Amino acid sequence: MLDYLDYDVAYFLGMIIARGKIIQNSTTYRINIEFPFTKPAMGGFSQFHEFISSIATKILPRAKNLLGKEVDIYASESSKTVSMVINLPIHNIASRNFKLLLKNKTSYREFRVPDVIKNASDTQIVKEFMRGFADVAGNIRRSNRYIQGRHRVFLDVLFPNWRLPVELCFLLQNKLDVPVHSILWSHPNLRGGKALPREHQIRIYASDFLKIGFYIDFKQKLLELLVAEDETYGRVSPTSKCKGLKRYRRKPRVSEEKNEILPKAVRTHFDAFWEICAIMGCPYAKPYLEEKRRELFEGDD
Repeated sequence: MLDYLDYDVAYFLGMIIARGKIIQNSTTYRINIEFPFTKPAMGGFSQFHEFISSIATKILPRAKNLLGKEVDIYASESSKTVSMVINLPIHNIASRNFKLLLKNKTSYREFRVPDVIKNASDTQIVKEFMRGFADVAGNIRRSNRYIQGRHRVFLDVLFPNWRLPVELCFLLQNKLDVPVHSILWSHPNLRGGKALPREHQIRIYASDFLKIGFYIDFKQKLLELLVAEDETYGRVSPTSKCKGLKRYRRKPRVSEEKNEILPKAVRTHFDAFWEICAIMGCPYAKPYLEEKRRELFEGDD
């Protein structure tokens, strides 16, 4: 295992897990991380150049200090994306460590939370990992608000990766004491029967996410603004973990729930998000799933 894990390594791992792709050959280990720009649709917070500036002045120097000079960023105004590209020699100690930490996986489509992060006793290590993930794959905008108006941060996990959301949820709730409001899985029962694939969304109230925050300036400023707005209107109250875990109502069956694009484990009907959490390994959701199954079985008698 890696015997050197500091805050920079943890942060950079979070970015790789979020949107990293790795291409390697006999001589080079290349990491490409894509930062999607999610326009918050609020005055003063929609400047793409501010997004680039944060990456160039805060994240790029940190990556260069950690990994050397072969790190650069490329921005596309048309697609509203910024890519960070790192080229390492294949036998470099950093590339060897990343291969070990990521268990030789090469894409955000299959990455899992590294064991050294799961087992870290230093909560700041976990916080930096989650902030790295959020700087790349997190978004906050007014449309993310809940039904009573309270604002939320969404952490997006792209469709092919079904194991990662539960692992991130565990870090947030058990390592950082940050409650997760819900996970909106890319499953037709939870998406109103809409076509697949879509991203999985880990949803956290903005006031709770403030404990983690962003290094991307406009995201952090917007987070603080919307938390202050929630406080002004009395929307902030203590949040329990896995709120609504026991609540469910029967959802109508749709043909898409058998879609072969879904993993076999979830190619069935679900009524609540935590049922999928249980299938994907959440130890806290499993008892409720068994309880629900007993209730439905008794109701059929």
